[in-house]
Amino acid sequence: MPLAKTMFRLSLVVAAICVSTWASSARADDEKAIDGSGQKVVVHLSHFTDDLHRCFMAVKVANLMQEYGAEVTLFVDLEGVRIAQRRQELEFQWGPDSPTLAELYEKFAAGGGTVLVCPYCAKSAHITDPGLKRNAQIGTTAMLGKLLIEADKVMDY
Repeated sequence: MPLAKTMFRLSLVVAAICVSTWASSARADDEKAIDGSGQKVVVHLSHFTDDLHRCFMAVKVANLMQEYGAEVTLFVDLEGVRIAQRRQELEFQWGPDSPTLAELYEKFAAGGGTVLVCPYCAKSAHITDPGLKRNAQIGTTAMLGKLLIEADKVMDY
């Protein structure tokens, strides 16, 4: 094989390695650049078994924001209050090889995430504070106002 052809192929291999290394480095730099510390994030969830896709996305996004250092509160109302109910099984999955909703909720709670339940919706659903899961509480009107006014971001599901 002529030397020029060999050198050309070698330069292609070196270029591919450089691009691959640069892409990996750029991804790592992007992830390092994400710092949510000090941010207050509210993830609002109004659904439960009536729309499991939204329910899973809300808890997944809450976990993601928490992993980047944000202080995250899952605010649940309407059908969403069911996720915070202690007697409610969360053994649902969304998609193949998906963690269960119980696993996602537990990860969120273990990471310090809180769940604030709408007091009006809790009353309608006959849910009381002793009947709530870990890190969940029924809010007051003042708590809801403070939560929403102080939020840097509100995600809605």
